[in-house]
Amino acid sequence: MIEINNNQPHNLHFFAASAFDWAQTTPERDLREVMYIMEKYNHSYNLYLVPVPHDTPYEINFYQPQVEGTQWLGFFEVKGK
Repeated sequence: MIEINNNQPHNLHFFAASAFDWAQTTPERDLREVMYIMEKYNHSYNLYLVPVPHDTPYEINFYQPQVEGTQWLGFFEVKGK
């Protein structure tokens, strides 16, 4: 199990995607900020843990990172205000 905190290792990142938008963690943007970005427009999204640094190029297919070892963490349904 991977511990999620603000001091995450730089050899992985979180990637969130909806049909309308996407965001990822970086050394300057933590997971809470990514979730805020995705939720502010009321779009539900999927969240993934991607086992490569955030600046590694990789394919996205149907809103999913195409990286071996990527873990789907769940679907987050955002309800309108």
